Amino acid sequence: MRFIFAGLLSVLVTTTVLGNGVSASTIKIGALLDLSGPFSSFGTVAYKSIRFAVENINLQGGIRGCSLEIMVFDTMSDENRLVEGASQLREQGVIALIGPSAAKNCLLLRRFAENKGIPLMLISGTSPVLTFSGIKTRWTFSTTLNFSSELKALFSVFQKRRYQNLGVLVQVDNFYKELFLWIRGYAPEYGLRIGCAQGFNPNSTDISRKISYINRCDPDIALIWANSQAKDMVQGVLASVEVPVALSHSLYDKEMVYGVNATNLLMFIAIPRALAPYGLKRSLSFEAKNFLSSWGQDLETMNFDLQLHAAQAWDGIMVLARALRAGGRKGRSQLRYALEHSVKAYFGVVGKISYDKRDHSFIVPSSLQVLRFFGGHWGLAR
Repeated sequence: MRFIFAGLLSVLVTTTVLGNGVSASTIKIGALLDLSGPFSSFGTVAYKSIRFAVENINLQGGIRGCSLEIMVFDTMSDENRLVEGASQLREQGVIALIGPSAAKNCLLLRRFAENKGIPLMLISGTSPVLTFSGIKTRWTFSTTLNFSSELKALFSVFQKRRYQNLGVLVQVDNFYKELFLWIRGYAPEYGLRIGCAQGFNPNSTDISRKISYINRCDPDIALIWANSQAKDMVQGVLASVEVPVALSHSLYDKEMVYGVNATNLLMFIAIPRALAPYGLKRSLSFEAKNFLSSWGQDLETMNFDLQLHAAQAWDGIMVLARALRAGGRKGRSQLRYALEHSVKAYFGVVGKISYDKRDHSFIVPSSLQVLRFFGGHWGLAR
């Protein structure tokens, strides 16, 4: 396979599968990735993962005899370039888009896809992609680890351990109110009641004060949710939590055990099985094994955030390929239909993905791996 990087003026990267260039039997997907700029580490990892996925697909015969081609536009972490790139790729005839590298650009790209009528596969962000009354989501899909499935995975463990009183500590940001609504909505389903809830600003003084409040509330378990930028700050105060605690996956780090100075701390976290610590990768899917094999040792040198981004990019291409094989190669509308009706049990790297007309992002909660940290070591939650 040959990967051609175009000049800086066009800022277009094309992945071709035929030595003589693109043929009439090639299906094109457009990728919007930050190959330069502040989020270039994520864009570069996503591009490499997409390349690996395309190689796997084409070596297995492609899409019913058609080769898969990825056309990548470098968005340079710039919102204007994101829209410009999406427009260019759409005009060049791609059947779908995949991206972006930065979660902050998901809403902008979603609006483009919905307005222009082109299937979009999100590989960043944590919000579920749903259709509610008055809010129609027809063209946007996702393979990201969203907080809906993650909460259900954690709450299931809480239920098994007969936790009832839940303390909640959530970082105040754009998704603060939305996340609280989901937590409050799901809690009763798992026999949980919220005994105390607090929002914290991203500074150490505020979170320390709020953790003291959670300790006085004395819940059965505390749930701390924040974005990855707050990771070091949250890890720095975990030792002061006096009750069992569950963290959002964005606060997980392979090396976090060395930053938690509390041998009696009981902690839970839900992540993809394929990205669990060495020795805890249980019941991996065929796609997860292919993903790990394609990346090899390079994956182990990356932090968890980059590993997850690579996994979500791989699954994004594989899900699109599945829908293309199921009739989606005939056109964009047919691809959207195939995504809604033919992706019911894709066992990917992130988890088991199942779409329908209402939910374009569902990851089966039981397909995630809930880890348990106690005594300075990670294990599997029971």
